[in-house]
Amino acid sequence: MAAKSARKKDWTSKQGTPTAKKNVASHKQQPNRLADQSDHEMESSSEDEEMYNSHDDEDDNEEAGDVSDGDDEEMDTDINNNNSNGALEKTSGQHKRGLDAKATNAEIMALNETTLLFKSNLFKLQEDELLAETSVSAGSKATRGLDAALRQIRDALGSQGPVDEMSVRAAIKYMHRISGSSKLAREETLQIPFPNPPPSDDMLIKLGFQPPTVINVVGSYPLGMAVASRTSFNVDMVVQMPSALFQDRDHLNYRYFYKRAFYVAVLFVGLKQSAALRDAFDINIECMHGDQRLPIIAMRPLKGVKSLDSLPGGVVVRILPSIAHDTLPLKRLAPDRNHVRPSHIDPAAAGAAESGDDPSSSGSNSLPPTPLYNSALLGDALFLTHMKYLFETAEMCPEFARAASLLRIWHGQRSVGGTQIGSHSLARTQRVTGFVLTMVLAWLLRGAMSGEVAERRFRLSPTMSAHQLFKSTIEFLALHDFEDIPVAFGSAVDMAAFASNFGAVFVDPSGALNLLAGAQEWELAELRMAARQTALDINHHAENRFDRIFLDSRLTRLAVSRYDHVFRLEVDGISRFLAPSTGGDGSAASVARRLAELDHGNAVTAVQSRIASFLSSALERHARIVAVHPCVPDAGLAKEGSCVFFVGVIANEDVSNRLVDLGPNPDAEPQMAARFRAYWGERAELRRFRDASIRLAVVWGANGMPTESRSLILPRMVAYLLRRHFSIRATPEVMVPEDLLVVDKARPKAAQAFGGRVGRLFTLSARVVDFTQSMDICGPATDEITFERAIGAFDQLQRDIKDMEDRLPLRVLALHPVSPGLRYASLTPPKPLALSRNGGDDSYIEPLHAIIEFAGSTKWPDDIAALHKVKAAFLLRIGECYAAAHPDSHVDVGNRFFGYGAADGLTTGISATRVASRDADDMDYERDNVLDIRHAASGYTFRLSILCDHEGELLARKVRELRMAGNPSPATTLALEHAHRRWLRTNRWRPTHHRHVMDMCQRHHPSASLTIRLLKRWLSRHMLLGQAVGVPEELAELVVACVFAGTSSANNALATPASAYAGFVQSLQLLSQWRWKEDLCAVDFGANIYDNDGDEEGESSSLKNQAMGVWRSEGMSAEKFGLLQKEFDEAQRKNRITNAMRIATEDDPAAQWWGTVPPVLTRRIRDLATASLECVARCVSAGTDSWLPQVFATPLGDYDFVIRLDQDVVCRKYEQPPKSAFETMGEATNSSATGTDGSVAGGNSAEVFKNLLPTAQGRSQAQTQTQTLVHVKQRANPFNQPGMVGFDPASMFVRDLVDVYGDSVFVFHDVYGGSVVAGLWNPAVVGKDVPFSAGLHASMAPVKRETPASSSSRPLVRYNVQDVVSEMIRLGDGLVADFAIQRA
Repeated sequence: MAAKSARKKDWTSKQGTPTAKKNVASHKQQPNRLADQSDHEMESSSEDEEMYNSHDDEDDNEEAGDVSDGDDEEMDTDINNNNSNGALEKTSGQHKRGLDAKATNAEIMALNETTLLFKSNLFKLQEDELLAETSVSAGSKATRGLDAALRQIRDALGSQGPVDEMSVRAAIKYMHRISGSSKLAREETLQIPFPNPPPSDDMLIKLGFQPPTVINVVGSYPLGMAVASRTSFNVDMVVQMPSALFQDRDHLNYRYFYKRAFYVAVLFVGLKQSAALRDAFDINIECMHGDQRLPIIAMRPLKGVKSLDSLPGGVVVRILPSIAHDTLPLKRLAPDRNHVRPSHIDPAAAGAAESGDDPSSSGSNSLPPTPLYNSALLGDALFLTHMKYLFETAEMCPEFARAASLLRIWHGQRSVGGTQIGSHSLARTQRVTGFVLTMVLAWLLRGAMSGEVAERRFRLSPTMSAHQLFKSTIEFLALHDFEDIPVAFGSAVDMAAFASNFGAVFVDPSGALNLLAGAQEWELAELRMAARQTALDINHHAENRFDRIFLDSRLTRLAVSRYDHVFRLEVDGISRFLAPSTGGDGSAASVARRLAELDHGNAVTAVQSRIASFLSSALERHARIVAVHPCVPDAGLAKEGSCVFFVGVIANEDVSNRLVDLGPNPDAEPQMAARFRAYWGERAELRRFRDASIRLAVVWGANGMPTESRSLILPRMVAYLLRRHFSIRATPEVMVPEDLLVVDKARPKAAQAFGGRVGRLFTLSARVVDFTQSMDICGPATDEITFERAIGAFDQLQRDIKDMEDRLPLRVLALHPVSPGLRYASLTPPKPLALSRNGGDDSYIEPLHAIIEFAGSTKWPDDIAALHKVKAAFLLRIGECYAAAHPDSHVDVGNRFFGYGAADGLTTGISATRVASRDADDMDYERDNVLDIRHAASGYTFRLSILCDHEGELLARKVRELRMAGNPSPATTLALEHAHRRWLRTNRWRPTHHRHVMDMCQRHHPSASLTIRLLKRWLSRHMLLGQAVGVPEELAELVVACVFAGTSSANNALATPASAYAGFVQSLQLLSQWRWKEDLCAVDFGANIYDNDGDEEGESSSLKNQAMGVWRSEGMSAEKFGLLQKEFDEAQRKNRITNAMRIATEDDPAAQWWGTVPPVLTRRIRDLATASLECVARCVSAGTDSWLPQVFATPLGDYDFVIRLDQDVVCRKYEQPPKSAFETMGEATNSSATGTDGSVAGGNSAEVFKNLLPTAQGRSQAQTQTQTLVHVKQRANPFNQPGMVGFDPASMFVRDLVDVYGDSVFVFHDVYGGSVVAGLWNPAVVGKDVPFSAGLHASMAPVKRETPASSSSRPLVRYNVQDVVSEMIRLGDGLVADFAIQRA
């Protein structure tokens, strides 16, 4: 690849043979003569060379300088491009030297570069390969067809004849005439793309056309900075309009833009009349960044054009009109000047400063300035200035082009412009593009030499490598705020004028244009946030994060996961929302408002800016970013009317869930108080607090508010503000009755409603949380069922047991909780028995597990059986002491195998494991003794077991002894190893895991708790959760931990999720895209996962370090991460990783604690996650929750057989989602397809065992393939046993099926009250004929041979499906209501 780049020909010459030096020389000559180039020069023998070597970029017009390479916004580096990196070739200092010559300083630096700059050799190789594969270089073999097409376009543009100047009315008629008579592809009349407001028919302006004076290809393509993308990259062609078409005062009142629009229309018709171009390109008129003042011509190759098919990802050729820099007086376009007079907006306002038409008059200074209007015009005049500056910088710094390419790739991976949300595509309205980043890099380079860059650490040297330049620029972007600290090329710039009229300021080399004109606050905040994360990744001490920096584009491909809350805002009558164009009151305020709206270039952008600035101001402390993205068709050429916006909010998790939002003191800050009251209306109350301060406050809930409700405070705020100030209603409603009572009262005068029908707001944040709820027959007070109440009861139990130390043989060191309900990770908060007995469902009570740790002792017996008896005696003693101290409590001692029994002898446990010997049975974890304490005060049941280190030592010793002795019974050794592993899992691994997850959910990320619950609900509804049949609970929690505290790209997000919605969607992304076989997935619980981004309580220590130039990622050391990677590589080498879900941690580098999920289940999870993400995107796109139930529904037609259980004996049915969770807006889904167990019925049953159904009604239910929601009988407990603790016959039945038929059947079940058990036959066992032998561990049936068998051959047998089904039915006697075989 590099060799091709070194040998590439000078593509700008017709002969095609000049050397690289000649190519560079042609660049050097071009800048000085382009400005004066005339028509006859285009016809000279060097016309091709001049077309490609001129200077400026569509990027360089980024809002006047605001025309950016589309590749900056669309790029995706998954494209394989065979071109070179496109950097300017080095031609100096290269000569042949002898082998004995001394190495030069440059060669020594190159040799040491990897060691000094990169964390590993691999990163440098990846970076070089990335540039080689994505760069698109002019004159290469791959772009040969493109170069020919560009010359053809140039010829077509230059051959158009002149059009005499005419009035506006005559120009419109002329355009109708020539467009109607030309051979256009579409049968329609072309409208001149005039901006808003359009010119009146009698306006004193002449519109005409003359052939362009200069036609040049500009931008990153000829400079060698272009980067290919998955969709397309842009090649820009500047068409310079003759100065004779313009007058001295055409910068006023849109006169220049009207002439520009007519010029574009004539060019468009001329291109359409070319048969060759019409057959090769789809030609359209578009607007740059949606600005109606800047129409351009976009040409996209049609499919099947062979000469352009070789380009990676495709190409878009854009025709950009421009003017010479001396065509109009640029000094008049200062940002504090007004160039749109009130008389042009509304003739009724003609009395305002008409004298301002005179450039020497000061009347224009009394009008509101039009900085964006001025910038749009400046951009067309400064192409050559910017292009020349970038070219000179590239000449000065050999690695400049490569560094600029890296910046473009990095930015393209994080830009959401043009990405899809369902059926909608986000508009490309961002003003921060690759061109702006390239100019930042140029400023850091050139400013270092001129002294403009104040901070020494940001002063770049021309001798730096591309990686050094890229890294330093990223660190600068991460720390620099262009709003607080304006930046300019040079010192002779009136920064006060720029700072007072723009939010962010970055003045170009001409000193006239703000390159960040039009950039919104949230756009720059996203840039800083992304740069900060990248700077940490580059400097990460433990791992290579190249993929995360340059390749991972999950956020751009699925924009619904980019933000914590995504709102779909649909409005109608945008023009009515704006100030009236005519008939206004003529006041200065009305004129200023109308000018400010027109200054944005279109109505949609004006509305976008208003909503974004309003919400950002109102939610200043609650939200770190409030981004507003309009959808295409945007305001470019779309008619003003209805429009869809997507509002993305990145929450400040510290503040967004607070119950009380504190405001200012009315006496100390009256203006701030008035503003606060205007935002919140009657929701704002004056309150006195404990510190004696009196402040305004908004109370969103009372103490003890459930976690689910607290997570929706921020969506409630957004819905309240938009309804109060814009009359936009949420559907379904997000606000609570307290909000609805006051939201419409006493609206402020500044509140404005959209015209037409009422706007509609939709968000999934509130709907997905519904699936964390459970169904209960009487619905006890949810405020009493909380995690905090259960944890408080456990803390009290721990104190009570420690108070009994004087009556126990050993001192109690601690109680270690291991239950998910005590770490905010169970599906629903633990349910106290007291509430169940007061009318709730008491058919199943989940015990809360904990482990008692005693002080060490040498008196524990060395015999395992005796040790278990001593532990049982300890538990009995603890139970006696606790019952004596708390008479109202209930205490039971039993074991996990036999249970402690109920009044009628019904056991609460059943065998779940098969072991090889009686000795192994004695050591089985399931037979260990437990103590159940039913806490009288709280109603919770705690299940306690004893941690004895001596037991673990005995098991490990016996395993070693058997191995050393060469035990002839491998089964016994294996059973002992399993027993030791179970002991470790119970007494070591689970407490450690509990502490990590508890710390994450309680201290660092409160939203992680709801995310875990949502993911568990999703897995269980798809029958994929459970130690016996699917993903262990602990592994599901680690998946969520990967999103909140994962290493590498496992949590590649703009910010750590701060909502359950974002955490859940990003967890699904991880499950759908992670390459388990190729990449290590690890959780770093020790990382600095709490990013306090400078909130009101002060900046975190990490941010202070970053401000001083110390970019350090806290957490796992390089040595420990290396151990994780070593274990993964070793497992790969031994072929132990086969696409199975595997997550490692610092404590578990081999990922053996919870095992791995089999590949067949991993593939199933991946497919379901992908489909679920598609449903989420469709919901957000369409503004309806109709597809949401499908996310939590699994198709039963995919299974070979389905067992339906009698719902009357399903003890945990109350844990199913409530009926309200499945109620949708009813716009796009067939609700009958979704069943109780999250099942979507499908497939034809081969055989249904109807004789199992006791009634005709049951048979009718079995024949249908759909189910209604769970029907809960009035008698909640089917066994008439009050307080059944841990008794779940459905799960026990599933475990029996796994134990007996695990080799031949995959069994699936919803552990949270599912009434369906589904199964798949193992194709390796079922359906194959095998020779008969005595060791077959399954029911087999003889198979008749088609040909006579020889006397020596054994008979063939086959898996007996019918007998196995009968055995399953007998095993589930009393539980099974229906058994349907869908595929035999």
